[in-house]
Amino acid sequence: MLSNDEIRLLDLLPSLHSDDDALIQCRTRTIPLPSDIPFETLSYVWGDQSDCTEISVDGNIVPVTSNLASALRHIRRSASIRTMWVDQLCINQSDELEKANQVPLMGHIYSRTTQCVIWFGPRRPGISLSDAKAAIGLLDILSEGKHNDAVHLSLINLDLGADGALPSAIRAIDSIRLPNNPWWTRTWTLQESILPPKACIVWGELSIEWETLSSAASNWAGANCHPILYPYINILNGLLSQVNGLRFTKENRMGPLDIAFRWAFRNTTKLQDKVYGLMGLFQPGALPRSQMCDYRLSPPQIYAMFTVDLIEYGRTLHALALRYMHKHPTSTEGLPNWAMDMDGGIRWEISIDGDSCPWYVMNTYNWYNACGSTTLDLNRVKYDQTSNTLSLAGFKVDDIEVAVAKPSEDEPGTSNITRAGVARLVKEWYQVAEDFYKSHTWPARKDGPRTWQDAFWTALVGNLRVSEEYGPEGQATYEDIEMAKKFVETGVRQYICYSMFANIARKKLVITTTGLLGFGPHHSEVGDQVWIFHGGKMPFVLRPTTAGLVNDFLYIGPSYVDGIIYGEAVSLDKPVCDVVLR
Repeated sequence: MLSNDEIRLLDLLPSLHSDDDALIQCRTRTIPLPSDIPFETLSYVWGDQSDCTEISVDGNIVPVTSNLASALRHIRRSASIRTMWVDQLCINQSDELEKANQVPLMGHIYSRTTQCVIWFGPRRPGISLSDAKAAIGLLDILSEGKHNDAVHLSLINLDLGADGALPSAIRAIDSIRLPNNPWWTRTWTLQESILPPKACIVWGELSIEWETLSSAASNWAGANCHPILYPYINILNGLLSQVNGLRFTKENRMGPLDIAFRWAFRNTTKLQDKVYGLMGLFQPGALPRSQMCDYRLSPPQIYAMFTVDLIEYGRTLHALALRYMHKHPTSTEGLPNWAMDMDGGIRWEISIDGDSCPWYVMNTYNWYNACGSTTLDLNRVKYDQTSNTLSLAGFKVDDIEVAVAKPSEDEPGTSNITRAGVARLVKEWYQVAEDFYKSHTWPARKDGPRTWQDAFWTALVGNLRVSEEYGPEGQATYEDIEMAKKFVETGVRQYICYSMFANIARKKLVITTTGLLGFGPHHSEVGDQVWIFHGGKMPFVLRPTTAGLVNDFLYIGPSYVDGIIYGEAVSLDKPVCDVVLR
């Protein structure tokens, strides 16, 4: 078994025959770390593990997946050895302890490789060699800059050429973009493409430098689409937007929470690798529980430990604010409510006007400050691995007395609410609020003549104006509130609808016993409690457990509650205690 200071390398022997189908032969060797021995790495998709073929490794016949065999056959040299690191052959996949030792080294391996060879697979049926060459030619043109005169002429020539090269190029690109090429859907390929100093894509008999593809993607994002390419914009986006995501992640070296959220849609064969496959992107020791890479732990334990690592690393409860986005009936079995569910990416409960508004809470959480001057005390953040519970310090603000029904789709067979449905929903909620406040007598508010109507419209948009990419542009203004009212009256979409729709996609109307109006998670219920945690930028909704344990709660999710969202409740001198979240 390999230790945690050594790795295996694979020497891919040259083909001794002109026949490409000749048996693939390799030998392995163990080297200590650190080492100056140069080697390349291979990034590929394992493929169907029941679809295997045989190769020779150290004189023994060894089964490997057919996709790996295809990759090795295409990249082996005709007259010299090619030294590689290939996970399927350089880690004993049947030895969980060796995997636990080796997986944490993958960041080191891919960072120090001379080059990563990215295997896109063979050309698909119907994609000729000339089609693939035209595709690479188009990417070369885009890499030079779309508004360059020479580029303009090249595109015209490609479009008008007698061989119809542009449609052929687009057809070929369509075969390798997301979602048609599984390489873009795998978690492991993130670090394999982000960490190496150099990479090269091999696609059947052809290759293209990753730098060329990255340059094409950068130019694509930085300028308007060339008119010749208008009909193909969605296909090209399917490839180049993914490259830009990887380029952005590499150049900006984003934090663990952003990376986990951004790439949660990618998949792995083992659920544990939804977390472990990201570890190479972070500094050693940054996420101590997760970086142990212990495959003996269950996915719910690993996801919970990862969430705690994210909280401690960033000294923020932002990860808790993302949890409620997941659709509970399809959550990982046994996962505590407070933990991020990494399996299968973010699952949205509903969409509004066709958009699930994915980045809204990721981008807006830090615009609030419910915790006021309090900070997250890591000494009071306690994770119990046995019970999979999390303890935090905070205080109760109030009980929820009104919780409207969860928003539901108005398009049969979808999870979408139309604009008309939103307008109707808001009117219903407004009437519920009006009935509630008419039936109660409230003391004058300390903040002046603010009314429940003010609170309703402000909370409806989360007191934010956001862009179409759900980036905050500032607090909602009087004009924004008037636009929200106008939309409800007319059904005509306004700019403030980006804020309103994103908020409704996550929350519903709630009112507390003392008359605080807000919007809580869709599954909030009467009797739930509104809490503020030290260091928590938003109020959180908790539900007392049925066991009746003191300060023991089921975590429900974050909320916007008017009147306490900017630290006002901290001055109320509520008693602070430690609570256990399940």
